Amino acid sequence: MKILSVLILYIVAVFQVEVLAQVAAPKAAIHLVTYQAWGFTVDSTPQGQRVRRIIDDSYRLGFRTVIFNFRGHMIGGTGSDIRSTVPAHQQETEERLLLEAVAYAKSLGMTVAFRPILLVVGPRGEFPYVEGKTFWWHGVIKPTQPQLWFANYFKFHERYLRLAARAGAEWYSIGAEMHSMTSGLGERDPQWRLGYPKQWVELIHKARAILGSQTQITYGINYTDQYVLSDGQKTWGGELEQWRYYMTANFQKPANIQHQKDLREFWSLLDVIGIDYYRALASVNDRFSNDFATLVRQLEARPQSHASQLDTTLTEMALLDGTLKPLFFQEVGYRSVEKCFLDPSSYEEDGGKYSLVHQGAAWEAFFRAYWAPNWPWMTGMGMWQILVDEDTQAKTDKGFTPLGKEPVESVLKRYLK
Repeated sequence: MKILSVLILYIVAVFQVEVLAQVAAPKAAIHLVTYQAWGFTVDSTPQGQRVRRIIDDSYRLGFRTVIFNFRGHMIGGTGSDIRSTVPAHQQETEERLLLEAVAYAKSLGMTVAFRPILLVVGPRGEFPYVEGKTFWWHGVIKPTQPQLWFANYFKFHERYLRLAARAGAEWYSIGAEMHSMTSGLGERDPQWRLGYPKQWVELIHKARAILGSQTQITYGINYTDQYVLSDGQKTWGGELEQWRYYMTANFQKPANIQHQKDLREFWSLLDVIGIDYYRALASVNDRFSNDFATLVRQLEARPQSHASQLDTTLTEMALLDGTLKPLFFQEVGYRSVEKCFLDPSSYEEDGGKYSLVHQGAAWEAFFRAYWAPNWPWMTGMGMWQILVDEDTQAKTDKGFTPLGKEPVESVLKRYLK
């Protein structure tokens, strides 16, 4: 498993490759989500007191960063209409309450991160949005006016960029899981084979001008079980694998060469490589134990193979420009249901039989694969998610939250402290 890491160290010694990955222990962050303009409040209202408790409990478990998520809507899968979900007349309230929540988190010794996310909805707000036979989500969008799309996408981000600068955010995510718009979809979709990395480079420069040098800029690359077609061969890894292929292949056509150059620049400008990790930890054909220790043994091999693949990918990238980039799992989560580790991206409304053992075992397998081995690129993870608008500590909650749940709380305390 560690052969490639040893190779990196050799490269560092012989070719003086600059290693940017932190040597400190990985850092854990918790995602907070709200569906209300006033959701991120820490005032004396019941909502404010609940948010305080959530932040307090997260700190108690060992989380040291709060990730605030902000939703935007793209109307349709081919349009360029991008809007904040917070109406204009409520945005001042959102900003004031958010900065108060930031101050509260910082008073505990925590840092904060900002993560605007884009969701595709129908013309009447339908979500998820299916048009004919096409299920539109942000990883497969195909705007007919890409330049206008990027202009409106930046407008959506601009207010949050300025807020992040005021808040002293540790990092800011300029996007996540937007496969079609970053690397493109490759041979899986020849009509949308290449993405728009040059426009992302321009967006990063605009973001840097607002954020200054203190806030790191990242992007969450999707790392999934979707295959990528490369010269007719299938390789699994989703958007990340598409990036790897386009950044390392030997191209001849001018369009491909320029796309590669732009994608490499996109990668190089990111302070931290974000990964949204939603890969199955086992096969759907397996039979799973309800004994915690036995189940962990059943699950631990698959994430370890994923870690080795990541190590290979980051090594290849390091050989391109002499820099081993730090990696942060920007989003990873497991619900409190049986077999949550087979389709970890499924949401609360997708049902399932309540199981805290399966949730806890999935997290134990994750930490054994990524936390314990001291990978040179590993800087931490962001746990998805706690919805602050409701009591997610209810005994029947099947969502992603770890609060009030065993054995996942014990798993977190053991690794995060």
